[in-house]
Amino acid sequence: MIDFLEGEVVELTESSLVLAANGVGYRVIVSKATVEALRGQTGPIKIYTHLHYTPNDLALYGFATPEERQLFELLISVSGVGPKVAMGILSATTPQYFAEAVLQNRRDLLEDLKGVGRKTAERLIVELKEKIAQIPLRGEPTVAPATTQEELAIKALTRSLGFNETEARRAVARAKATGATTTEELVKKALALLS
Repeated sequence: MIDFLEGEVVELTESSLVLAANGVGYRVIVSKATVEALRGQTGPIKIYTHLHYTPNDLALYGFATPEERQLFELLISVSGVGPKVAMGILSATTPQYFAEAVLQNRRDLLEDLKGVGRKTAERLIVELKEKIAQIPLRGEPTVAPATTQEELAIKALTRSLGFNETEARRAVARAKATGATTTEELVKKALALLS
């Protein structure tokens, strides 16, 4: 198993990177969070990896933190969740937010993630609830349960306007801090912040 790689990033796209280490270029599939963490960095970097093997495919997945990798490995342990869906989940939300949604039985929030339907959301909650509580997640503090107006504003930003869930949640939280309370006010102020 390859635990991590250290080297220079020679190519970075929205979903992968090529890491040059000891004369070898490794193509690594990464989440948007990892891309953002690496963007603008110069010099050698360390990326935590998961080697995924199937009879038809061999792929190397990379993560900025060991916690993100651990969450990925938990996700792919759930029936019906493969690496592509797991990376979609990690790209659409933060590990902290995902963990909170599972711990609070928020199936509705999980269903908003690309590739996650009702049955998959239910399986994620049932199969991961106890396991996810044991992952030491760092970073953003957990999010308090959102009001109905906040959820509607977030859904409007993600479903109708195409923003990803993480940036929509941050913008709505900032809009709420300015005094916006109705769904319409939250969406307008969030759009102004996102522009």
